[in-house]
Amino acid sequence: MPEQSFLDRFAYSIFQFASHHKLLENHDKVIVAVSGGADSICLLVLLDYFRSKIDFNLHVVHFHHGLRKESNQEAEFVSQLAIDRNIAFSLKKTDKLKDSKGVQQKAREWRYSQLGMLQQKHDCNKIALGHHLDDLVETQIWRMIRGGSLFSFNPMQVINLPYIRPLLNTPKEDLKNYLQQLNQRWFDDTSNEKNDYTRNLIRNKIIPEMERCAGGKLSEKLLNLNADALYLKQLFEELVPRGLYERESLEYEVISGLNPLLGHELIHRFLLFHRQTEITRVNIEKILQMVKSGKGNWSIALKGGVIVHGAQKTLKISKR
Repeated sequence: MPEQSFLDRFAYSIFQFASHHKLLENHDKVIVAVSGGADSICLLVLLDYFRSKIDFNLHVVHFHHGLRKESNQEAEFVSQLAIDRNIAFSLKKTDKLKDSKGVQQKAREWRYSQLGMLQQKHDCNKIALGHHLDDLVETQIWRMIRGGSLFSFNPMQVINLPYIRPLLNTPKEDLKNYLQQLNQRWFDDTSNEKNDYTRNLIRNKIIPEMERCAGGKLSEKLLNLNADALYLKQLFEELVPRGLYERESLEYEVISGLNPLLGHELIHRFLLFHRQTEITRVNIEKILQMVKSGKGNWSIALKGGVIVHGAQKTLKISKR
């Protein structure tokens, strides 16, 4: 347990947010993913402080992607930070990401896979991630330019068990300022400064330009849009039970009986249930049009050799 038994104003505001959303409760076993950056270091510091108020266990994990020269130093730094705070630590390392295409997506998939295995190994019920308000805004814009639906403006949830995001409504600048007040060191990932990746370009170029045009805080406006998208998701879930789309087939009449916006989302969730993650709006629209036509004996090819079939007024999925 940390020696500090009180929470300063900033920590208390995050604590209240976490308490309101029931992110942390007595007897939780929480994995916290710590990269060494300001966001995850701040999350670790805060969670450590919160142990003076709530009886829960912490386990730090650091992912070593083997892609940057600073990686070894960052791993040692996070390891020592966990040791100093008497927190269990795991290091996960890979050398399979070098020179691979789509390295950011592959790295993300690898991290989430490792988190799932760690959760099972250590019998943890929650995984804390350091996503903050800037991440939320960046992902909203990324989805916007990729042609996402209104549902996609709620790309991250404060709680989506096992994942919890106590910092999701907090700007990154506030996290850095807090660490500076504590004289707590962190690492800046210099690769984020390069505009080689779309996400970096959004972060470094597009968002600053949008801020200048917004006539106010862009993040606050997009946070409101995030809330609207969440309400839309909740409405969908009230109208369409999971059992209708988490199955092997999907009947035409279920889709055509909905408003087109909800029909799009129903098809989207059916495809997600069948592990299709690269789904385009064009493909969903084509499927919806075929469903509304009532025709059978048609097929539409998706990525990865996946085929969506329409027959006997039912959608099914197969592989080539």
